Amino acid sequence: MLHAPPFARVDHLIIAVRDLTVAEEVYVTMLGLEPSWRGTHPTLGTRNVIFGLTGCSIELLAPEPGTTPHHPVAAALQAYLARKPEGLFAIALGTDDVHRSANVLGTAGLPRSPISKGEAIAAAGAVRRWRSFAIARQHARGVNVIAIEHETAGAVPRAAPIATASTVVSGVDHVVVFSDDLEGALRFWRDALAIPERWRREFPERGTINVGLRLADVTLELVAPCGAPVGERGERLWGVAYEVQDCDGTVARLRAAGIPVTDARAGLAPATRVATVKWTDRVPTLLLEHTGR
Repeated sequence: MLHAPPFARVDHLIIAVRDLTVAEEVYVTMLGLEPSWRGTHPTLGTRNVIFGLTGCSIELLAPEPGTTPHHPVAAALQAYLARKPEGLFAIALGTDDVHRSANVLGTAGLPRSPISKGEAIAAAGAVRRWRSFAIARQHARGVNVIAIEHETAGAVPRAAPIATASTVVSGVDHVVVFSDDLEGALRFWRDALAIPERWRREFPERGTINVGLRLADVTLELVAPCGAPVGERGERLWGVAYEVQDCDGTVARLRAAGIPVTDARAGLAPATRVATVKWTDRVPTLLLEHTGR
């Protein structure tokens, strides 16, 4: 276990998309929010749309049309999108001191890329800057894990609602990470990254054991098969559960907009109601209301 946790928060989740314009329209409708940012990464050859949520943002990332990927990030993004039209591409963990975080991970024996400066430019000319590094994928169990320190104050403001406040997404409740080796997953996420384990539940009817690790406002939910032989795939970022105030009202709003979604039902966690967005070829999505709050 690390003595000094290297990260303070889940800064944002990166969703890879082939068509940024279409994806933006879909997520504006699903989230009930206007984007906080639209811009490009000239040195990467990518462009993005960001929705600022409580404690964690959602970034839609796409290759810049008509360009040949020359940067490793753009090449990895294009290779990912060659297999699927959309998916959870990476998780960015926030720090207030990227150099300290790098040193802490070095002490833990986790290789990383060099710290580099990043820049995004909006159409109107606004600029966002940050410093970041990536943990080596083979040591991050196959997941793209990025450390980021923002240099631009207030770079990603809260996304503005375009629907009734109780029916729009307020934040990310948890991220689902599939694993074929729970103990291996815990050695990385809990022990090496010092993200505390908060709960553990077995679901025999589902054949899984689920473990919740909490970092600030967001839970990483590790899901592994019960009693299955240890595999070699490592981890896979899978789905996102978004928090809403009124699950039934959100279901009604999405259905009126033509987005298929199940009826609200009791969640697996106590005092929750959930509904599943039933779209295809997009990130598996759950809407979650904490009824006890």
